[in-house]
Amino acid sequence: MKIESIVDQAERYIREWVVTGKFKPGQQIKEEEISQRLGVSRPPVREALKMLEVAGLVIRKPRRGVFVPEMTEKDMWEVYTLKATLYEMATALAMDVISEQEIKKLEFAVGKMELCVAKDPVDLLRYQELHKAFHNNIMVIAGNDRLKTFSSNLHNQVTPFSYKSLQNKNHLNSSVRYHREIVSAIKE
Repeated sequence: MKIESIVDQAERYIREWVVTGKFKPGQQIKEEEISQRLGVSRPPVREALKMLEVAGLVIRKPRRGVFVPEMTEKDMWEVYTLKATLYEMATALAMDVISEQEIKKLEFAVGKMELCVAKDPVDLLRYQELHKAFHNNIMVIAGNDRLKTFSSNLHNQVTPFSYKSLQNKNHLNSSVRYHREIVSAIKE
């Protein structure tokens, strides 16, 4: 089992706070507050914030600090449209080369998503991890590293907003059905 570094722990906590809305869009994230909250020095927090900036979950404004990004409806539409296009492209590429074993892995992944949704309360952070892993698996099968990188960045940009929308049980169930349909389409 891998031991988590202080930087990784700080990154995980800050990521969770951004995704779950504890830090609101537009809110400044102050290194000093985070370091006090976590009981660590500022350098690991600074490094964690750099990692989250690269992932697209926070933005750094020169001479002002680090902030949670704000997204307009247009921004979200653009990101979701691009994500859907990349997912569709990856699925089409994967269909040409996928093995039976890889199909079984995708079916297993959807099964884990279904189990996650069946729990009460639903662990939405876990569901989002499973969702991202599902699409990453398809990207790996498709064999296009840049597609995977772009998709991951877009996914991170809307993670806080999808977390909020997944709190609606109908949306959550629709998401699971959609992933089951992807596997069915790949099998055909």
